[in-house]
Amino acid sequence: MKSTVNMKKIISLCGAIVAFNIGSGFATGQEIMQFFSSYGVGGCIGACLITTILMVWTCVMLVEDGHKLKLKSANSIWIYYCGKYLGTFLKYFTPFFLFAVLIVMTSGAGSVLNEYYGLPTWVGRLLISLLMAFFVSTGLKNITTVIGGLGVVIIVFCLLVGAVSLAGNFQGLATADEALKSLNVTKSASAWWISGILYTTFMALNMGPFFTGLGADTKDVKEARLGGLAGGVAFSLCLMLMAFALLASITLTAEKAVPTLAISEKISPILGAIFSVILIAGIFTTTVSLLWISCNFLCQDEKDKKFKIIAVVATVIVFFGSELPFSTLVNIVYPYTGYLGILIFICIVYVHYFKKNKVNPETQESIE
Repeated sequence: MKSTVNMKKIISLCGAIVAFNIGSGFATGQEIMQFFSSYGVGGCIGACLITTILMVWTCVMLVEDGHKLKLKSANSIWIYYCGKYLGTFLKYFTPFFLFAVLIVMTSGAGSVLNEYYGLPTWVGRLLISLLMAFFVSTGLKNITTVIGGLGVVIIVFCLLVGAVSLAGNFQGLATADEALKSLNVTKSASAWWISGILYTTFMALNMGPFFTGLGADTKDVKEARLGGLAGGVAFSLCLMLMAFALLASITLTAEKAVPTLAISEKISPILGAIFSVILIAGIFTTTVSLLWISCNFLCQDEKDKKFKIIAVVATVIVFFGSELPFSTLVNIVYPYTGYLGILIFICIVYVHYFKKNKVNPETQESIE
């Protein structure tokens, strides 16, 4: 009997993938500026194409493998991909690393509210902390539903802001390369093609456990594949549109702490105010996912009281840890991510195209 595709589930998966990938770096435009817009028109096109190919493939593979493996501990995915020794190291290292990224993201929320509304940084940090503690305590299914819905809103809004900004200043692309020569814009790598590769690999450590967790909740392989495909394509489209929108207004966005907010305010002050809320929503969708991964490592049963206690304790640590300046935390945590991600990406490719005997790391059953 032919199975029917649950479009509602696919849209939810798509939204959850995009929402998770957005984060504070993407939402503020800092990642996009450094990895794509900073290389000019030609470099931006090349980097975006490389990232799109790698991102779509990675999303499909992770969600599909999550469906096949049905892991109780999402971090066990690293043993499946990277083997007993490296995989075990990553299984235990990933939650601590992502916890550090979580602290960075929470600090970023404080910075956004401080820069746009002039509020003390602790207000934004407290808001995000309370929201993610509440939703993590309700379990992954509720998280997927909430961030999936928010993800769709974020997709629509990013596409709207990017499209309107680009359409209104399309001629700016013609002078962007010349303008970049006199601007001090930080680049993520020495060449655009390296940047295009690093953008996906730098996110691999983050995406692995959560995306396989999403895949475990799908009813069949087709649903998992389509959800991963839709999420990868939607995120890449948002990325490309925003990258060129920032590039077209490079003289305005180059030295802004929150470039995306600058172009939305240029369109309309009301749009800018709304987008500041979208920024916080984008940060929330990533922080709540990262907190769940950390809690899932210590307790796999979401219904256990221990899980909720861990969520509360972890949130308190995050709140006080995020008191450090956003830029300082980024410099401490992010530089090593891309290099480790390249190794992980190579392992995923090896498992899918070269490894013959694939075994579920938890059940030891053979995987076709």
